[in-house]
Amino acid sequence: MIAAGGGAAAMAWKHRALTAQDVAGERIHRVPRGRRPVLLLTLDTTRADHLAPYGARDVATPAIARLAEEGLLFERAQAVAPITLVAHTSIHTGLTPPQHGVRNNGLHYVPPQVTTLAERLKEEGFRTGAFVSAAVLERRYGLDQGFEVYDDDLSAGRERHPRMVADRPAEATVAAARAWLDGVREKEPFFLWVHLYDPHASYSPPPPYRDRYRRRLYDGEIAYMDAQIERLLAHPRLAADRALVMLVGDHGESLGEHGEQTHALLAYDSTLHVPWIVRLPQGPRAVRVPAAVSQVDLAPTLLDLLGLAPEGSVAGRSLVPLMEGRTRTVEPPHYAETYLPFYTYGWAKLRSLRRGPWKYVDAPAPELYDLSRDPRELSNLVGQEPGRAHDLRRDLEELLSAAGDAERETSLALDGDSAEKLRGLGYLAVGSPPSRTGPRPDPKQVIALHVGLEAARQLMRDRLFADAERRLEAVLEKDPENLAGLIDLAAVLQAQGRLEDALRAAERALSLDPRYPRSHLLMAEIEARRGRLEQSLKLVDLALGLDPRLREAQVQKTTVLVQAGRRADAAAVIRAALAQAPEDPRLNAVYASVVEMAEGDLEAADARLRAALARDPFLVMGWRLLGDARERADRAEAAEEAYREGLKREPDDGDLHARLGLLLARRGGDPSAEVHLREALRLRDVFRSDVHVALGAYLAEQGRVQEALEEYERVLAVQPGNRGARNNRAIAFYRTGRVEAAVAEWRKLAAEFPGDADVHNNLAAAALDRERWKEAEAHARRALAIAPGLAEAWSNLGIARDGQGRYAEAKDAFRKALAADPAYWQAGFNLAVTLRKEGSLREAADAFEELLQDQPANAEAHLELADLYAGPLHDGERARHHSNAFLRAAPSHPRAAEVKRRAGRLSPAVAE
Repeated sequence: MIAAGGGAAAMAWKHRALTAQDVAGERIHRVPRGRRPVLLLTLDTTRADHLAPYGARDVATPAIARLAEEGLLFERAQAVAPITLVAHTSIHTGLTPPQHGVRNNGLHYVPPQVTTLAERLKEEGFRTGAFVSAAVLERRYGLDQGFEVYDDDLSAGRERHPRMVADRPAEATVAAARAWLDGVREKEPFFLWVHLYDPHASYSPPPPYRDRYRRRLYDGEIAYMDAQIERLLAHPRLAADRALVMLVGDHGESLGEHGEQTHALLAYDSTLHVPWIVRLPQGPRAVRVPAAVSQVDLAPTLLDLLGLAPEGSVAGRSLVPLMEGRTRTVEPPHYAETYLPFYTYGWAKLRSLRRGPWKYVDAPAPELYDLSRDPRELSNLVGQEPGRAHDLRRDLEELLSAAGDAERETSLALDGDSAEKLRGLGYLAVGSPPSRTGPRPDPKQVIALHVGLEAARQLMRDRLFADAERRLEAVLEKDPENLAGLIDLAAVLQAQGRLEDALRAAERALSLDPRYPRSHLLMAEIEARRGRLEQSLKLVDLALGLDPRLREAQVQKTTVLVQAGRRADAAAVIRAALAQAPEDPRLNAVYASVVEMAEGDLEAADARLRAALARDPFLVMGWRLLGDARERADRAEAAEEAYREGLKREPDDGDLHARLGLLLARRGGDPSAEVHLREALRLRDVFRSDVHVALGAYLAEQGRVQEALEEYERVLAVQPGNRGARNNRAIAFYRTGRVEAAVAEWRKLAAEFPGDADVHNNLAAAALDRERWKEAEAHARRALAIAPGLAEAWSNLGIARDGQGRYAEAKDAFRKALAADPAYWQAGFNLAVTLRKEGSLREAADAFEELLQDQPANAEAHLELADLYAGPLHDGERARHHSNAFLRAAPSHPRAAEVKRRAGRLSPAVAE
């Protein structure tokens, strides 16, 4: 039955109640059929009762209210599951989850053999375009079937509020959809699907909705989304007299009801009751349909409205008779489920059947509700109505039986060969398939454990691993076979470097569900960390056997192959993965690293990484690699920019802090180098000797030698033979007067690592300080034989030759130092000194002047020039200039008083 309604205010829907005369008279509303443009608008995580047409009085949804005024509203529409991909698959196919096999996000795929609305309408000559707003609906999950354009580019607008699931705000999705509509010709039929994700947790509406709904951010998201719906509907191709519009929710949000904050764990109407509004040109206006309907009815209804018949067997049925007001003697049952508790935690699967006002929930503790009297599902009537509960359970079983394989999944099962491989690797016991040792917990009875696991995950994101471990242990004490809890515990233990403990937790998770690919990947990562690369590769291959489309597995296999030195095999894997998904940002980033950077094509790698980051600005790996590519191309400033951009998106990434800190430390003089190096150490997952050594070097340069020595000792306590720490510790010894200790250490290093150019160069420098010219020359030559481009060694060779009076050879060495590194100003200074010593005074002055172009505050260069111009070159004006510059740069220099007296004789205005 249907009821004619009145108007809709901006904040509330007003309609008159049904009367007995309406029912008896069967008000008939003409519903025209025919070919026309179609907009399917799906609203993620949107509760019906938070929209004005469904009674909400404190959430502004004028666009949705106007849509209901101009069309027809189903009061009791039900989702097939409180899970995005599952619900959307049923919306697009008219099939229940047992029929299409999609039971969870990120694990299952829409099978190619089912027919989607887009496929059917494309065959009928419709243009087809889809614009989705969240990663759970990316094309890899199969809903792109039949769409000529499937826009899942989530890069635009993601700065607004990055979430656990990659998404884009309604404004960006609507803009993309409107641009597509601009390209549709006049009178050309089209099927446009727009999916909006905004009310999904975490709730973060933009201003002004953030301010208007500051204590109700979920409602603020809905109000913001409504404003964007108004923008979409304002497009001329979607005019009310032209386009058929179907607005439907995929599922709701619990908001604390029954102890659940979000959705997917429980099967109550807080998440299963969804809005559904239809606006049809020349169709019924302001009409409400009180009969219960299901998302599986949408596809056959839409086809009927277009004058088309559904192909094949579908679970849903056309609702056009209901829309026209014709009665139905028996209301069909409606099925819903949530399998997420099973796949995520190993808890019981929940199924429900609804017939008329009655709803039965099949759970370890069954539930029965009379929704006409108890819409919040607070009073379980199983005990009072055992006969009705029995009948509904029987009907549920018959419905599932009619669906064929009620447990159908569209992911691969663990075949016998794969199981034997796991047993061969030592991860599965021989015998019956692993499972829980006791009954699976009823989700509603252990919902508090879910809350505890969510709290642990937040602690993990905040890198409070010890606190997260305690939370997880508390959950596992009550539910020791909780799959997600064991996986999270393994990850937490791995992050703390406790690989053996992590392995045991991961093995237990794998034994509970060997079909879950991500358990294999976790095991593979731990085994790789333990250095067992072949074992790791076998586990990755098992994950890919279960799910050949799993991008994480493709990336991990590439990474492990690189670690194993099999770069050609790694390149083949990533090329094949990229051929399947050429626009995937992560795959492109890995390709840039494994292929382009490895081949030295840094320009191509830079371009590919920038394109990947344009699609996914939160791909931290991309920012790391972009900085690395730019460092290799000697573009230090551009590399610094990349690292800083990455830290804007992920300020707790220890590797980005390390890379930026190391870059700044090498460049010298930037105090933020210490900040980033210390952050890298605070955030580290593993011991970072390179960061400790770099921090020590920076501290030593700042004169904080004792702190530097402490950093080196930290490294040597863990890695006694660490070459960098030993070399730098020797430098610190040398600077603090412990010359013999430093030289002894360098000699040991030279004996152990005869190919270390830096050690020989340091021995050369030590010999120079003691004026052992021939010894210094010998070490400098050894350094240059190992590293011909080492500017410091060329400069030290020049000093050694200068000390022996071999000025021509000294000049040659200094010039080679400058050719190796034009920024190594010390070589330029030494060259100028040698020119002065050999009597080439004009050339010496020119060399000092050239040095000052890049080093305008170099006190020693100004002093040399002051001496030259005050003495043999006889240029009083220049002597005064350089004397003043020297005094400004080094007022406490030992020669400052002498220079000041001399300058006073040259000019009374010298002490500027």
